[in-house]
Amino acid sequence: MMPWPLLGILVMHSSFEKPSEAFFLFGGITMFPLMILAIFGSFPEEVFIVLLMLVWLAAAIIPDLWFRRRLGSWPAIGVLLAAQSAFSLAQAVMGALLILGKSV
Repeated sequence: MMPWPLLGILVMHSSFEKPSEAFFLFGGITMFPLMILAIFGSFPEEVFIVLLMLVWLAAAIIPDLWFRRRLGSWPAIGVLLAAQSAFSLAQAVMGALLILGKSV
């Protein structure tokens, strides 16, 4: 799951206003449900970064732990890894769109 956000950071680093925007690439899709927190008032940027990273880590670790004993065949493990990679790609693409959108 790491290559997509890291590739996004390499490609988009010139568009960052501050280094903490790199975390958008790890949690672009996750940002939308987290914006519900903005209804209750303003939160420090660090809170959003921590929540984004927790969701990303959960998506990386929980399926592996949950399905480790149930998946016995290599094709099933490949499907799990492909789903995680697709989720990470979607997060990175949405994060890149958020970064590009803020500068428009």
